[in-house]
Amino acid sequence: MASKRYESLKALIKPDSRGLIIIRPDPDSLASALALSLIFHKNRAFADIAVQEAIKRAENRTMVKLLRIQTLPLRESMLPEYNRFCLVDAQPNQFPDLKLPVWDIVIDHHPLAQGHTYGFSDIRPEMGATSSILVEYLEAARIRITERVATALCYGIITDTDRFQRSLNKKDVAAFSRVFPFANHQLLRLIDTNEIPRKQLGYFELALQRFKGEKRRAVLHVGAAESADIAVILADFFVRVSGVQVVAVSCVASEKLVIIFRSRSLKKDVGRIAEIHFSDVGNAGGHRSAARAEIPLERLPPEVKVYSFDSVERFVDRRLGRPGKPAQPEAGARP
Repeated sequence: MASKRYESLKALIKPDSRGLIIIRPDPDSLASALALSLIFHKNRAFADIAVQEAIKRAENRTMVKLLRIQTLPLRESMLPEYNRFCLVDAQPNQFPDLKLPVWDIVIDHHPLAQGHTYGFSDIRPEMGATSSILVEYLEAARIRITERVATALCYGIITDTDRFQRSLNKKDVAAFSRVFPFANHQLLRLIDTNEIPRKQLGYFELALQRFKGEKRRAVLHVGAAESADIAVILADFFVRVSGVQVVAVSCVASEKLVIIFRSRSLKKDVGRIAEIHFSDVGNAGGHRSAARAEIPLERLPPEVKVYSFDSVERFVDRRLGRPGKPAQPEAGARP
């Protein structure tokens, strides 16, 4: 099966192919993009990796630096320079402002987003990491997996499976077992520092003040932020609090209200919850235990005041409604 998939992918990569691999930077997407670029090179083509947003999170910056992963900032003006447009660890619904007639290559492990045309796609929601899928392609292409690539793929699998605690598939285990012996374990430890910048400590203080511990669902808004990384860090922290089953932490970043969901409930699929309750006003979805919604500020209902923490928390809490049941659209919400 892997060899057939690779042959289908290979058919789209010609010597004159100029690939642009577009990602939202995190360890899994960075590792997957690096692997796909090697497949382009194997077929006498070339590919660049473009990031939609600046790489700010400490472990991502360390990963890019130590593993020498070259990236470019994504700009619309650069698109005419390429003729193969690729996504890894993402689908077109995550790039609503990027209008392309067709996406040539899409490889992902998130739930399938409907309504898009692909030249080639391999979308497997049952997989824990896109990096695991790319291991199969590298082997099918008979590309030697170097220490650098193995380290990147290992870290991509480790992070997206939350250290093998969520969304794990036996194929993820098999992929990890094939690359782990070649990885540089010292570099893995250096990348996986999980440092929290001092300037973000104030968000912890604010979140702790706003945390209401009597409910199984915690909804917190922490205001404006340089990036949504702080919401990710806080959601990962609060979901471990005793008695809390589901967490939604929001912030305002890049002219959007970004909501990060985490769940440790066996019954609550936050990817589905995010899609049901927020996809009508923005891009929303994810996995059973980790999800995200991004809502452009201009699409928020007029009664939601982004400068008011209470107002935003009420909006999110009301949208979530009762667990497992779709909430009614907000009055005045824009399409």
